[in-house]
Amino acid sequence: MSAPYAQDALMRDGFTRSLWAAISGPGPDLPALSGEDTADVLVVGAGYLGMTTALNLAAEGLRVVLLEAGEPGFGASGRNTGFVVPALKKALSPENVDATYGRARGERFNAMIGGAGHAVFDAIRRHCIDCTPEQTGWMQPAHSRAALEGCRRQAAEWAARGFSAVTVIDADETRARTGMEGYHGALLVPSGGQVNPLAYARGLARACVAEGVRLYAQSPVTGLAREGRLWAATTPSGRVTAPRVLMTTNAMIGRLIPEVAASIIPTYSFQIATQSFGPEVQARVLPARSPVADARRHLFAARWSPDGRIVGGGLVYPGPGRLARARARFSHRFERFLPALGPVRAEFSWACKVAVTLDALPRLQALDEGLWAAIGCNGRGVALTAAYGIELGRFLSDRVTAADFVVPVTRPEPVPMRALAGMGPYAWLPWSEFRDRRETEALPRTA
Repeated sequence: MSAPYAQDALMRDGFTRSLWAAISGPGPDLPALSGEDTADVLVVGAGYLGMTTALNLAAEGLRVVLLEAGEPGFGASGRNTGFVVPALKKALSPENVDATYGRARGERFNAMIGGAGHAVFDAIRRHCIDCTPEQTGWMQPAHSRAALEGCRRQAAEWAARGFSAVTVIDADETRARTGMEGYHGALLVPSGGQVNPLAYARGLARACVAEGVRLYAQSPVTGLAREGRLWAATTPSGRVTAPRVLMTTNAMIGRLIPEVAASIIPTYSFQIATQSFGPEVQARVLPARSPVADARRHLFAARWSPDGRIVGGGLVYPGPGRLARARARFSHRFERFLPALGPVRAEFSWACKVAVTLDALPRLQALDEGLWAAIGCNGRGVALTAAYGIELGRFLSDRVTAADFVVPVTRPEPVPMRALAGMGPYAWLPWSEFRDRRETEALPRTA
């Protein structure tokens, strides 16, 4: 990637503005690539997916080099809200995945997603990562009876696949676990939870080094070329050759491989963190400490940080002053949905860039012999990457074939009218909010 952050002020300047940068310890001291190196597999991009894949490849006994343009976790991995969500978007139920992929691949994919929460927390325990992990479950509250019925269908489909712990709780238990009024119930996935996302990324980087991965920071790939049976990746001060290369740059691909960039929609997600609240407020608001993302089209999402702040966010319309508008917009939403907080003050605000695919499913793209790109976390990166990295490690170490991989291995397909497609989420936001208001139903009165 040739200076992938240079022209992106939100990414370049925003990294140190996040709450996670303020409360996380420093990452490992990593060298830049200097001179020549070789590997069995070269991984480009030290976000969650690149580091998790590298760890699993190293466990297979392969020599692995991991190149990062900035520092590990600089992209969305170190800037997201830290939700661990062992599920996809609500429209992608297990049955819908089976219909898309076919029964055999769909079952493999659903098993990966259903186990993704445990994959995160197991890795944290195995590598002793200090990221304030809380496996307190993830909740999707239902704002209407129709949304609650959708939650019940999801739970039944997961139970049919062996994930019987996924359940639906009623309105009273939802209120008790969240302190929030007006919800008819909620989908509860107990294997989910929350982490400090930047501390998790830095912990994965330390684990990579400890397991023998040669991890180079401040080493953007400026060129990638075929040399006989090998690929040669060049950086400003070095060169790596390997027979196999996996791109895990996601939305930070830059101009290095245009066909990969053309196959995703890079979208900015904005987050804020409020002032700190004391134990009394924390006992009334989200007392179960389960992160919540409700079933609205324009969903409301929130969690507690380790230092007693409410963290959440979402989309903000393009244009000047987006961080200021994010602070005002999400502060207002916190006061509306969590009135027990009282007046809210946004003390941190930041943005991350995520890779979105049209069907909200991840991809493994075959670019050339020995060259692949894994893309498309679609805002589910913490959990998805932990499980997907395991599968990519099996694939790149020849333990599983392309025919049996969890997603189809395909050529990149450009997003039609990509510039307009990138505006889609913003164009649909007013309509989504209108429909959410129309569909929100008051709870039935009790006698």
